[in-house]
Amino acid sequence: MQKVPKSMIGVSGKLFVNSLLLREGIQCGQGRDGIDLVINLKKPIRKWSILVTTNLMPKKAGGKGKMALDWWVSERTEADFITCVDMSSLRAWLFTNREFQKLSQQKAGGRCHLYMYTNREVALRGSKLMKFDYEFESYRLENRIYRGVFEK
Repeated sequence: MQKVPKSMIGVSGKLFVNSLLLREGIQCGQGRDGIDLVINLKKPIRKWSILVTTNLMPKKAGGKGKMALDWWVSERTEADFITCVDMSSLRAWLFTNREFQKLSQQKAGGRCHLYMYTNREVALRGSKLMKFDYEFESYRLENRIYRGVFEK
């Protein structure tokens, strides 16, 4: 497999999220200053900002552990929503900023770290709260749209 530059991974994630939103009739504009996408609804009038963070594929947790997806986001982001993308499976999860911070399993250096193991056979130590990709199914972007996350 050809090595993909990090900048292209990020752009592909933003375009993927934008295409999922467009498919559901939600138009996005480009953001700036740490915001990737902006949604402006006319009826009812609403505006939301989205930060998109993207993985090309799962990798070994900690460099030598079990296969996992993980995303780091600054605790100080001003984005209303955080979207975590896995390009290998074409899946995206949408969290409010508060949900992302609450569900993050680690916090270090002013950043929140959310991770998901991709293999259900992994034996875990410690807290088992929200560590597998299937446990985050209710946060999948499509599921959140169907439940009207942008109508509130």
